Amino acid sequence: MRQKVNRDSVSIILVRSRFPENVGSVARAMKNMGLNRLRVVNGCSTLHPNAYKLASGAEDILERAEEFSALKEATSEMGCVVGTTSRGGKQRYSDLTPEALTKKLIPLSQKNLIGIVFGSEKEGLTNEELSLCHLYARIPSAEFFPSLNIAQAVMVISYELFKGSTEAPKKETRLAQAAHMEGMLEHMEETLLRIGFLDSNNPKRIMRVLRRLFGRSQMDEREVQILHGIWNQMDHHLEKSKNPLNEKTPFPNSSVKGVRGSSV
Repeated sequence: MRQKVNRDSVSIILVRSRFPENVGSVARAMKNMGLNRLRVVNGCSTLHPNAYKLASGAEDILERAEEFSALKEATSEMGCVVGTTSRGGKQRYSDLTPEALTKKLIPLSQKNLIGIVFGSEKEGLTNEELSLCHLYARIPSAEFFPSLNIAQAVMVISYELFKGSTEAPKKETRLAQAAHMEGMLEHMEETLLRIGFLDSNNPKRIMRVLRRLFGRSQMDEREVQILHGIWNQMDHHLEKSKNPLNEKTPFPNSSVKGVRGSSV
């Protein structure tokens, strides 16, 4: 049986959008392709008159749009966050085409909220913002002029989501929420700093690699809890080594059967 994207699970997220005309054009592109969830992070108002002019029938999407002050807050309950970029380089990522991205999102969208994130018109997404994403997408374009208008980019990806289909998987997976993943990753960074694995002057260099690794793994809640338990147990041994006479220090409580030290 063929399966299509559950479009009600998908949110388009605009970060630091500068021009209300672009926001209105994004809303129109979304409605053309059956998407209706728009989130704006630290950007211009979706209710600006110029946004309404370009929405041209998609004013309801502008009126329902949610506004946030930070990307982490906007994606906290989502199971999969996709970052879009037009740039390559040493600190950038392995990117999916819109078609390949759609094939990955079709099964995930059945039981998970999905966020597709677009950066500002001038700078796109920063490395810090991309580090909050689990998958990365790039629209193929001419090398000498790769950057698309934000509404054009939303339309291309939304079109692929609209038309794409794939064989339904035998089992649908509910992924860990982005807030829980982020908590685990922050805990991991703190622990790896304590044991000297990360360079204290530049911990983000290796953490970006680890974030990409865990983002691709598409972990569920139990797997995130197990990793929390590992970091907790490492923390416990570090504290114990500071006070070797206190050998009866108990392990932290665990909420995962068979795992000591989970904090989620």
